[in-house]
Amino acid sequence: NQEIQNLLVDINKVPDFSLYSSDGDLYNMRSLEGKVVLLNFWATWCSPCRAEIPDLNEIKQKYNEDDFIILGISISDTKNALIDFDKLYAVDYPLLFGSPKELQEIMIGYGNILSVPTSILVDKKGEMIFSYPGAILKMYDNYDGVYSFLNNKIQEAISQE
Repeated sequence: NQEIQNLLVDINKVPDFSLYSSDGDLYNMRSLEGKVVLLNFWATWCSPCRAEIPDLNEIKQKYNEDDFIILGISISDTKNALIDFDKLYAVDYPLLFGSPKELQEIMIGYGNILSVPTSILVDKKGEMIFSYPGAILKMYDNYDGVYSFLNNKIQEAISQE
């Protein structure tokens, strides 16, 4: 049965969603297939979230020429709050927002995310290859190794055909 085959092809893919950025651009997860995507669930009120922005900016710059994108998904901020935040903090990647209902569905679909920051790396096929609940900070890399591990995962995913 072709319908069942089509469903099985997508079984390993992350859930689809569409959210707008504070710049007014629409981002759709399915349409990003072919790119490596780092989803960073965060909020403006979260200090560890704010602390990792410079390191995420650096990662974005490092892989900018490759098929790589970071999307900051605010779990609780309005478009205006994100615009105001962006005036105070240099964020080099799109900041997405949505209704509480949309965000709750996305957070449940991506493994029942309960805390921020949480980062999820999705490969070119649309499959989750890394998930980390907590701040990914370069300065703690000697302690936890997460920053290096994430960079290695991004490099591997970008080089896959």
